[in-house]
Amino acid sequence: MEQPLDRPLSKGETSWMITLVTLISATGPSLCSLLSHRWGFKPAGYVAGSLVVLGGVIVLLAHSFPVLMLGRVVTCLGTGCTAVVSTTYINGAAEDHVRGALGTFFALMFNAGILIAYLVGATSSYRIVCTGCFVIPLLYLICFFFLPESPQYLLSRGRENKAEKSLRWFRSAGHDVAQELERLRADADARTQDDGRTRMSLAEFLRDRACRLSTITAIVLNLNQSLNGSPVVLSYVVQMFSEAENGVSAGWSAVVVAALQLLATFLSSALVDRAGRRPLLLATNAGMALCLAALGGYFFAKDGHIDVTAVWWLPVAAMSLLLVLNAIGIGALLYVVINESFSPEALPIAVSIGFTAHTFIVTAVIKSYVVLLDWLGLYGCYWFFATCCILSNVYIFFFLPETMNRPIADIISELSGETKKKQKELQSSPYDRVPVAETKT
Repeated sequence: MEQPLDRPLSKGETSWMITLVTLISATGPSLCSLLSHRWGFKPAGYVAGSLVVLGGVIVLLAHSFPVLMLGRVVTCLGTGCTAVVSTTYINGAAEDHVRGALGTFFALMFNAGILIAYLVGATSSYRIVCTGCFVIPLLYLICFFFLPESPQYLLSRGRENKAEKSLRWFRSAGHDVAQELERLRADADARTQDDGRTRMSLAEFLRDRACRLSTITAIVLNLNQSLNGSPVVLSYVVQMFSEAENGVSAGWSAVVVAALQLLATFLSSALVDRAGRRPLLLATNAGMALCLAALGGYFFAKDGHIDVTAVWWLPVAAMSLLLVLNAIGIGALLYVVINESFSPEALPIAVSIGFTAHTFIVTAVIKSYVVLLDWLGLYGCYWFFATCCILSNVYIFFFLPETMNRPIADIISELSGETKKKQKELQSSPYDRVPVAETKT
């Protein structure tokens, strides 16, 4: 059997590698946010892709732990950059009625990567897996060359002719590009009329009411995704399937789950602009809570020495359904909602905060899972995650506005409280009242 490194990694080295590269990836969004603001999304996209390619080559050629660590760090730095480039670039190019479906493609490609990793890892050698880790990003760099710069970025820099060409590239024949360009120009003018700036500083971001409310929502949704049990299931899926004693190879069971998750994300793409964001999030959270409650009940009965052979299928079915519901709901819609809750000049900062928060929260959940296991037991952990899903639904029901098919400017106005102010002004205006007494004869 081929041994790519000079020695096997110890558990401590493996733990350090996972933790360090996760923390490094959290710095990627801030770097890419700075690049995209200064030079545009195209250069930022090239930097992100080049880092992933370079990291993949280093990992492929690594024969020692320090070199392997270096490759992983470079790769994860590029991965963090990708979160900003892909989500904000798509959000700026998409029309309102397909913005949600296109926004789910970040999760779609993420789940596709998981499936490919499971499938290739189960059937091929280490070298082939590492080769794929830089060949696929290399194809991305080649294809990205043919895409235009974001029309909103070009418009913010006063390059209206190039912005029009870019918008025409993204729109179908017969679309009224001039009218949409005029609307985008009016929105940009309205945002910059005070000081003429197209970039929002972190201090301005924190002072803005809409940004503060949306940041709270982003953190709550990140907690929702991290505490619904899916990160733990994904991290320990092979071990869990082995413990389930279902007679099926644990590796191939993981491949099947990853395939289901990918198909579920396709379903989310089809439903998000029809059913809406709120209904999908509420329904899938409720379903995940039921799955987690059932899993907790199964392992509670098993720990109590109750015969559970009649429902041997329950853990596999519940875990699979949990991952599918996560892929349809919060897994696919997290960055869709974040992208629709911030203005274009605030979005890079928001995505950076959201991705960084997500990285630290997921790392903390996975690392603390062993501690929770000792405190609560396996069944208690699942019931804890079920409670988190229910609490997330409470926040979504009361505080998350529906953003489907709405212009970004309209959503920001609602979050800023401008809509309510206008309604109060209209209700209190003496010119809108009918002088009933004066009309009597």
